[in-house]
Amino acid sequence: MKKTLKILFFTTIGLFIGYIVADYTSTDQVENVDEKEVEAIVELMGTETSFEVKGNCKMCKKTIETAALSMEGVLKADWDVKSKQINLVYDDQFVELTTVHNAIAQSGYSTDLVDLNQEAYDNLPMCCQYDPEK
Repeated sequence: MKKTLKILFFTTIGLFIGYIVADYTSTDQVENVDEKEVEAIVELMGTETSFEVKGNCKMCKKTIETAALSMEGVLKADWDVKSKQINLVYDDQFVELTTVHNAIAQSGYSTDLVDLNQEAYDNLPMCCQYDPEK
């Protein structure tokens, strides 16, 4: 039942976005989609948040984002190497934020709320092994 509801939800959202994109990309319209409208669509789809995740490089970025996106209900994950912040869009009806923190920590990276999994950290490439005490 949950799976059917999820499929129905995401199909509806997909059709809604497709309708909006088709409306704005028709040949009689030359303007780009307004950034505020895109943000409104994102807000309809889920909750936005950001938090710190320790890491060093672009390989860290891939692992951190993959861990977050592996959680059903996470719609977008973007970790910034310089700021060490991950920006998430997630559906809080499907996933709790603490679950996302735990998934990232299990991949070897500490977050604001959860310490890293030491075994996963030890298996990270050398460039990804940051000082966990900082």
